[in-house]
Formats: sequence, structure tokens, C-alpha cells
Amino acid sequence: MKKYLTYVSLAVILFACVFAAVNLASMPRTYEGQNAPVSVYELQQDPASYDDSQADGAAGAIIQQNLEKAHAVNDVTSIVFDFRGYDTMGEAFILITAVAGAVVILYNKKKEGKSDE
Repeated sequence: MKKYLTYVSLAVILFACVFAAVNLASMPRTYEGQNAPVSVYELQQDPASYDDSQADGAAGAIIQQNLEKAHAVNDVTSIVFDFRGYDTMGEAFILITAVAGAVVILYNKKKEGKSDE
């Protein structure tokens, strides 16, 4: 019975993934990436004088507001550590807690196995 339930669960998950992939593939694209060429090299070399008037969407917001709010040269670093710092810290705390819990569980199992002998 347990094996049957496992196969049914996997089939449902597989069906849901295929259904989602087909629906996402049929949706129109929201951004082509060709309207506003952004030179990453020029942006990294001199971000203060980079012409960002052609950038649109999320790229435009990041480029235009990064120096004003974060005063960081690297956009990715500023987003991760300035704008999403608390979120990143929370994810690190959850990861450390999960690792510590796994170590405690495995240590107790190992200890119980030795006492049985």
C-alpha cells in the first residue's frame, strides 16, 4: 500500500509539473531584452557616469537607484546585502538551525545504537 501511494504521489507531482511547464511556455514573453542594451562592463567600470537612460524594467530601477540608496558599485552585492540583508540573514539562520537539528538527531541515533550493543 505504501509503495502504491508513493507512485501515485509521484505521478500527481509529475503531472502538475508538466501542466505548469506547458502553461508557462504558452504565456507571452514580458521582456525580450533587446530594447535597451546595457553594457555590464561600462557599468562596472564607472557606475556614476554610466548612461542608464535606455534601461527599462527591473534593470532600470536597479541601475538608477543603486548608487543613490546603497552607494555600492556592484549591483548584485548591493541587492543581496543591502536590500535583502534581513532576508539573507533569516535564510542563513534557518540553514544553521536545520544543520544543527540534523546533527543532534544523528548524534542521538548513534548514541542509542552503541548502548544497544
